[in-house]
Amino acid sequence: MTDYRYLLDIALILLSTKVFGLFTRRLQMPSVVGALIAGIILGPACLNLVQMSNLIESLSEIGVIILMFGAGLGTSITDLKRAGLKAFIIATIGVIVPLIVGYIIGGFYNVGPEAWLGNLFLGVILTATSVGITVETLKEMDCLATESGNAILAAAVIDDVLGIICLTLVSGMADTSVNIGMVLLKIVLFFVFAVVAGYFLHKAFEFWFEHDSRGGLQRYSITSFAFALIMAYIAEAFFGVADITGSFVAGLIISGTQQCPYVTKRIGTVSYILITPIFFASIGLKLSPIHFTGELLALTLILCIA
Repeated sequence: MTDYRYLLDIALILLSTKVFGLFTRRLQMPSVVGALIAGIILGPACLNLVQMSNLIESLSEIGVIILMFGAGLGTSITDLKRAGLKAFIIATIGVIVPLIVGYIIGGFYNVGPEAWLGNLFLGVILTATSVGITVETLKEMDCLATESGNAILAAAVIDDVLGIICLTLVSGMADTSVNIGMVLLKIVLFFVFAVVAGYFLHKAFEFWFEHDSRGGLQRYSITSFAFALIMAYIAEAFFGVADITGSFVAGLIISGTQQCPYVTKRIGTVSYILITPIFFASIGLKLSPIHFTGELLALTLILCIA
């Protein structure tokens, strides 16, 4: 017998994220906070009404891909270039400071001959950022296309790459089978690919959008979305770079073209009513019940403050 439970799960996610999103907006907080809280309450950590499934996992992954694709569509490449140096400084500090702070905090709890590696790993964990949450918050504040928004967004993408490099280096210290050089080479090759292929693909989309005189516009949004998924796949499967980086690059390639506003509107509709709420709720659904001890609670508070 076919199990239709997933229909109820998705309905609960959509309704709860909207309700809690409205509540957090009333508190002058981004609605994404409400979506995260909704996931925690629905999941195993609280009511256990919804469990993570392959379907929710896949939809949430598509959700963050669409989110980053939309961010790329709404970003000017010129403005992004202008924010390049500032973004690199922000991203670098945003990696180095948490890395050092995490290592120092770990030193108070974890001692011994090999403790330094575990403490370093704690620091690497603190360097990680959620680009999806950053993008959604900037969109709600209507700051995504501003100078500050471009700097923050570019820094978040750079931070994501630097985080991968840090994790690779630490993993290589713990496991000699990890080929650090190959991972770094793939990352460099991806950005070379993104610049070279992106230039020609941008020209191709530009030519198609300007010279296609057939009726109907749906093909533009469908083709663009498929292109974002392909770029996400290429980034992850061939270069080991996060799929969201690939989808963001896809958005940048299409940005500035004649049909970009139409594609952005259509992608935004799909994202808003279904995919993005599932992504943010899924983060809360992954939280397991936590049995706090005094020491664990103290460490949690210290990490939050840090």
